[in-house]
Amino acid sequence: MKALTVTSIISLGLLVGCGGGGGGSDSGGSVSAPPPAATPDPAPAPAQVPAPTLVAAQRTMEDLSIPDDFDYRPIEAYSLLVDATNDVSGRAFVSVYTEFSEKVSGDLEPNYESKVASQALRNGKAELNFNAAEHVGSFLVEIWTYDGNDPVKKLVTASSEKLAW
Repeated sequence: MKALTVTSIISLGLLVGCGGGGGGSDSGGSVSAPPPAATPDPAPAPAQVPAPTLVAAQRTMEDLSIPDDFDYRPIEAYSLLVDATNDVSGRAFVSVYTEFSEKVSGDLEPNYESKVASQALRNGKAELNFNAAEHVGSFLVEIWTYDGNDPVKKLVTASSEKLAW
C-alpha cells in the first residue's frame, strides 16, 4: 500500500512540475519558446457613435384609406364552352390547364399539376365553369379521345370570363 501511495505522489509531482504535458514541440524535446516581441501600443479607438434607434410607426385599422369602389379579387371565374364536333368523333374528354410550355417542335406541353377543370364531352360539346388566378393570360385546352390518338390542343386567351373553343 505504501508503494502505491509513494508512486501516486511521485506521479502527481511530475505531472504538476512539468505542466501537465501537451503543448510541447514536435521534436520530442523540451524547447522553450522565445519571449514574445514587444508590440507597439495600439492606436486609440475612434469615438463610438451610437447607432440611431429605429422606431416602427404604430398604425391602426383606422389609418387605412380604401376607396368604396375598391374590389380586389385575385381569383377570376371563367366559363368555357367547347364545341369540338368538327375535331373529334366518339367519346372524348377535355382538360384545361393554366401552365404549359412549348417544346422544340412547337407543340404545347401542359403542366399536369396546373389542371383547373376537366370533364367528358357529350356529342363533342361541354361547358366548363372554373376559377383561376387573375394573372393567368391564357389556358391550354386539351381534348383526349379514347381511340389512342394524340390529344387535340388549343390555346384560349383569357380575355373575358366567357371563353370558347
